[in-house]
Amino acid sequence: MTHPGEGAADNRRRIYMMLLADPTRAWTVQELAAAVDTALDGTVRDTFNVLLADGILRQVPYRRSLTAVLTDHGYQSLTRLLRRAP
Repeated sequence: MTHPGEGAADNRRRIYMMLLADPTRAWTVQELAAAVDTALDGTVRDTFNVLLADGILRQVPYRRSLTAVLTDHGYQSLTRLLRRAP
């Protein structure tokens, strides 16, 4: 039996792992959604915005689409978070 919200948690974990796999890459929401192979663009968009607000990602200036890159703080935070996750 699955627990409510488990799918969203799995999608967030896949997003975090993708960001950590290439920590210097700049991402748009659409690129990140395609990379994690999820149809849940809303989950990717929401997660992307939360990570921006929390300083995990920083916006790359002068891009037509919202583009962000992982910060050093973000790399450390996501690494710690994934190590603690079951």
